Amino acid sequence: MSSHVDLLICGAGPAGLMLALWASQYDIRTRIVDNKSSRIETGHADALHSRTLEILDSFGLANSFLSKSCRVNELCAWNPDQKNPSNIRRTQRAKAQREDLSRFPQSTLNQGDTEQILLDYLGFKNRLRVERDTLLEHISIDKNACDEDDAFPVQAVLRKPSEPKTTTGSKTDSSDTDRETIHARYAVGCDGGHSTVRQHLEMKLEGEKTNKHFGVMDIVPLTDFPDIRNSCVIHSDKGSVMTVPRENRLVRLYVQLDETSDDEPFDGGKLTLEEMAEHTREMFEPYRMDFAVCNWHSVYTVGQRIAHGFSHLDRVFLAGDAVHTHSPSMGQGMNVSMQDAYNLGWKLGSVLSGTTDRRILSTYNSERRPVAIELIDLDKKMCKFYSEGPSSASKEYEGFRNEFSKFLSGVSVTYKPSTLMTESTADYSATSEDFASRASLSSVQSLAKGITLGQRMPSHKIVCQSESRVVHLSEMLPSNGKWRILVLAADLTSPRRLRVVQNLGTALEKLLEKYPSREDNKHSIIEVLLLHSGSRASIEILDLCQVYHPWDDVLGWDYWKIFSDDAYEFEPCDSAYEKYGVGKTEGCLVVLRPDQHVSYVGPLDDLEPVRSFFGYFLNGGTS
Repeated sequence: MSSHVDLLICGAGPAGLMLALWASQYDIRTRIVDNKSSRIETGHADALHSRTLEILDSFGLANSFLSKSCRVNELCAWNPDQKNPSNIRRTQRAKAQREDLSRFPQSTLNQGDTEQILLDYLGFKNRLRVERDTLLEHISIDKNACDEDDAFPVQAVLRKPSEPKTTTGSKTDSSDTDRETIHARYAVGCDGGHSTVRQHLEMKLEGEKTNKHFGVMDIVPLTDFPDIRNSCVIHSDKGSVMTVPRENRLVRLYVQLDETSDDEPFDGGKLTLEEMAEHTREMFEPYRMDFAVCNWHSVYTVGQRIAHGFSHLDRVFLAGDAVHTHSPSMGQGMNVSMQDAYNLGWKLGSVLSGTTDRRILSTYNSERRPVAIELIDLDKKMCKFYSEGPSSASKEYEGFRNEFSKFLSGVSVTYKPSTLMTESTADYSATSEDFASRASLSSVQSLAKGITLGQRMPSHKIVCQSESRVVHLSEMLPSNGKWRILVLAADLTSPRRLRVVQNLGTALEKLLEKYPSREDNKHSIIEVLLLHSGSRASIEILDLCQVYHPWDDVLGWDYWKIFSDDAYEFEPCDSAYEKYGVGKTEGCLVVLRPDQHVSYVGPLDDLEPVRSFFGYFLNGGTS
């Protein structure tokens, strides 16, 4: 068999399913294959950090996760009791996360439930399904065809295991009829640390494994340990344990095991559950720690490895464990993997739907590899912290944890200037050849001191002008592939400011007409939102330029594009302008990518930089 697809996704774990979520937003031919017969059932990844939940919320899925997950509110540090060092005592309590980082908390949920929620979403969209029991035998790229936009340079050979065909009671070998050759425009390997895609493309992981080993158990604890439903870092004189509360009464324990010498082989499979449990009991003294239910257990050796590149000829890409591996000590594996795929998915969808130039795909490597490098550096510090025994950092854990908190939450990830990201005039330097060619295009960061170029747009409460309803800005930024221009219009009761915003609206109408959606020519791939700082009572939305409240011949006016910073008497609503650091008399214009990262900040009375920015990579229509 032979077939053609736009996108082939290899691996249906969290990263592969996140890519599939994006693919379901576009009219592109996509297939997702996995060599396993079913999703993960127990164990594996369990942490859901704030940025991941923000991303899931952009697909309308946050509530599905939060209703099943366990929220982590508090961290507790335990160390040897000075009076009796063989016993442990609590030395500190700390908040799990600062409230100002995100409206979503740090949570835990098993990987199986995470995958099922994503699979249910794909079933609801009904555009693609996971093809199980499908092995990737080989993948290659025709280098000569990579520069052709309409080419299918990726060739993958898939095989489904044969049904037993017996005459003597033994299974016959697979035949060519079980194989299929797929010709793809692009492919992504989300197939884990032993990635077949990576191996066939000879993209090696570099780094090291250590002689440090940890056991992990998901148990229903039988204990008198008082903080068992909080996340705890325990440094005893017999080793270290980290506890993570889970859903359905479960608690995960990460248990430090004995180190091995450099020339001593380590076989974690020989360590029994009871041996791990006995070692754990010693670390919890004087408290009892037992269990009758163990949902899952495993052993891992600490190591950190990363590939030189995350893509091959910008036709085959790697995401998640396929391109970077580390310990689970920070609970980042599933989160960073899904965030890799989230970064890549909209770019592939935009290119394959014909709205965006293929050059943007190079930004996947330049944006996500630095994140993986930072993750690995922090992972090394965290593993050292758990392995070195009681220390000043273990006793004052809050200060140590604060060094990691922003990265752990995922909200501090900042992408550097590129095709998709302007640079601030405050620190402009033409170091990038690509950006140097557009040296006149730069942002005025000082117009919005609370919005950081390259970071995801912070979400604050605003009031829908038409419904008098308080919403979070992020609720207006669903993951549907659209770019957004957020007009922070300032006080529209000022005649001068109103005139500027109306003139801007006329210019925006022409800009949007230039970039129609390929799937729906009536609408643009750019969406305009307006947030003003004046009184709601003094504004009538239909008096504003139509670009701020678009008309649809079937649905009528769009009443959900204009918002106010006005205080709201029925629900607390702090000033978004103040939080964004935007002047209420000047305002500014903010360009947001489809993944909600901030690409540009500039004045309201000059749209030319935005025209130049979009003109560099968006494909215009005939209009």
